[in-house]
Amino acid sequence: MPFASAYSGELVAFCTTISWSIGIFPFTAAARRMGPNSLNHFRLLLAVVLLSILSLVFLPLSFAALFTSPLPEHWLWFGLSGVIGLALGDYFSFTSFAILGPRVSSIFNTLAPAAALFTGYFVIGERINLVGITGILITIAGVIWLTLSKSAKAKMQDHEHGNKEKGILYGMLSAVCQGVGVVLANKGFTYRMHDSGLPFFQATWLRMTVATAAIFLLSAFRGKIKEYTLPVIQNKNKGVPYAIAGTVFGPVIGVSLSMLAVSLLHNKPSVAQTIFSLVPIVALPLAWVFYRERITLKSMLGAVIAIAGVVVLIWRDEITHFL
Repeated sequence: MPFASAYSGELVAFCTTISWSIGIFPFTAAARRMGPNSLNHFRLLLAVVLLSILSLVFLPLSFAALFTSPLPEHWLWFGLSGVIGLALGDYFSFTSFAILGPRVSSIFNTLAPAAALFTGYFVIGERINLVGITGILITIAGVIWLTLSKSAKAKMQDHEHGNKEKGILYGMLSAVCQGVGVVLANKGFTYRMHDSGLPFFQATWLRMTVATAAIFLLSAFRGKIKEYTLPVIQNKNKGVPYAIAGTVFGPVIGVSLSMLAVSLLHNKPSVAQTIFSLVPIVALPLAWVFYRERITLKSMLGAVIAIAGVVVLIWRDEITHFL
């Protein structure tokens, strides 16, 4: 079997990681210019609009069918995935980005595979052998080695966006939400309609739509709509172009690819989430491009360790057979 066919899910997951890694830089700039809440509301609404247009162009569905064709189970599981992983998780993530910066805050993505594995055990009965768990742990160790250098820790300073303790806590909560969200999306793909599952593009639209509805309803209940939308309308600190760029690479391209990866990696959400956790590795050269951050020997070693862990995870069955 050709490599690309045998490991199509893993390859799509790597493409997801690249897209998300690009997106965190404009999202960080937007969060600092507009505020995390304003950014979260704007990018979800914009993503729904863009995904609706793309769905109508590429899927043989009418606008009404976008809402009526999914099963109730799809709305339940993808909706929960959207609320937890996108509305809640990304709010925590944007706040952490604003406080700690994109590269340092992305370290907490390493907690997401463990959250996905733990949740997957109870929700979908996911099992991974000891070699696979070892691969996850190696990847986590490599990313921690990469991001918790002295220079990285020196960047974790308190400033007007919040103190570093809040940034660390929100980074951890974001990772847990992401891991749980991936498992819930995987659960949604197990329900079939007309002998096939929900198209990954429509699943992305569904997650985004429910997340957007939830966050705007909550803000309306709290009387915060004007407070969160005014910075967008005013283009506060010229943050809207950054938010648009982040939305294209994050919720539109990145999340769509992540849903495709999850659908291909059937009942293996922790594998997908481990590959997604390589964002700090991919962000390393991007940080040099955008911020001229120096790439050290220690950083390169951490990247090699993290990638080695993913290799062990992907080929866990072959390694187990060999041993």
